[in-house]
Amino acid sequence: MNDRFKDYDSEVRDLVLDFERTVMRGGMQFFDVDELEMIIDYYLEVNDIKPLEEAVRFAEKLYPDSTEVKLRRAHVAIARKQYKSALNQLLVLHDREPENTDLAYSLGIVYSAMGRPDEAVDQFLAASSDGWQLGRIYGNIAEEYVKKEDLDTALRYYEAALASEGHDSATLYNYVDTCEQKGCPEVAVQKLEDYVDHNPYSRDGWHCLGLVYIDLGLLEKAVEAFEYALAIDKGSGETYVELAYAYELLGDVGRAASTLVQYSAVADNPLDAYRRIGTLYLRAGNNETAVIYLRKALAIRPNDISSLAALVECYLNIGELPMAESTLRRAEAAEQNAIEMAALANEDEEQRDENRFAHTDLLAAAAKVHEFRGDIDGAVEHYQRMIAEDTCSEQHYMEYVDFLFRHRLLEDLITIAEDALVYLPQNAFYCTYLAAAYFYTNRYNSASRMLPHVAPEELARLCPEIMVHPLLGPLVPHAK
Repeated sequence: MNDRFKDYDSEVRDLVLDFERTVMRGGMQFFDVDELEMIIDYYLEVNDIKPLEEAVRFAEKLYPDSTEVKLRRAHVAIARKQYKSALNQLLVLHDREPENTDLAYSLGIVYSAMGRPDEAVDQFLAASSDGWQLGRIYGNIAEEYVKKEDLDTALRYYEAALASEGHDSATLYNYVDTCEQKGCPEVAVQKLEDYVDHNPYSRDGWHCLGLVYIDLGLLEKAVEAFEYALAIDKGSGETYVELAYAYELLGDVGRAASTLVQYSAVADNPLDAYRRIGTLYLRAGNNETAVIYLRKALAIRPNDISSLAALVECYLNIGELPMAESTLRRAEAAEQNAIEMAALANEDEEQRDENRFAHTDLLAAAAKVHEFRGDIDGAVEHYQRMIAEDTCSEQHYMEYVDFLFRHRLLEDLITIAEDALVYLPQNAFYCTYLAAAYFYTNRYNSASRMLPHVAPEELARLCPEIMVHPLLGPLVPHAK
């Protein structure tokens, strides 16, 4: 009981427990309308639908004419995703109390869920008229402008939200994502540095600042920001993950691994940490250690598809094709079982996303098995299916680009890498591979367009001829 109230004060705890004792013994106890609102809001926030319904019915019996109780009934419909019903209830209340800002905010939520951003913005603006919880309201307005693809206006509202009281942590992350979409991470850095100056104990502020530093290649600063975040909250698993990634980008695999070990110590379930340590060592070329940690992950969840997919690659790297093939079959059977189980149960959104990510991992592993066998067409087929998935990771994109280069499928490489540059302008990896691909297809002008942004050492490995070309060679940046 104490755990579920850890984010609530004692008044809410006592009211909820009093209500539950009353309901369980079938008796009656007096609660005033404000107390019932607090009880109902608790159940809404923790998304506990059955007692939520009981609390609303209880309140309706005591206060059948209360606008606040009727508003909570509409909130139940929203929680159940019954948006048309919620809209009808709210519109009736709004006709009675057109100046009620709580009603306006709820209407904004419903219009947003129904994909009607213009009406949602109008209602959120009406809700802001009393100056209460502006941070939350401006964050909602910003999200609607993102849906409308008006990123400039969205950024203005996100920045207004961060400067106001009441914004939630999602606003920080949404702001960073929108800056990334707009291609202006340097703006995000300025705003977030100012934000943590004014909110030095914001774990989310430091974490988001670290994310933007990574985007800008400021890896030492990213490490420092993530360490500040962990000093504030040592139990933040996602911060351990990002700190490990920053160390990996710096080439410090040892610190990256030790950071993930710390993550495993604070995680409720160390499966994700072990899987990440295994894939870290896999990328670093230490297949033996990778196998150890991937097996640790599989000891917790024997049919973990992503761990099995990584294990396939480990076996291929050490030349064990039969082991790789049998592990791939095991992963495919695990995925089929997961599909069948999903058909019998209502998966939550997090589980669906995990299964989709695992599916792309499995496609990538299958592509590598086909390549190892010499079946290049089969590998391409699996890579293309992987690329079609929205959950395809950046690492998988990069592996596919490298595959296409090694097999001189340069036209396909150019298509994939140019698409990637739309989302990651001037990315050194894609620019380097594109420079080499354009050179080998005699498109020197296109190659020269890439050269200011390449990684020179990697370009020298991929395409040594370009380094000594009389026109293109002088355009290659000096190695740092």
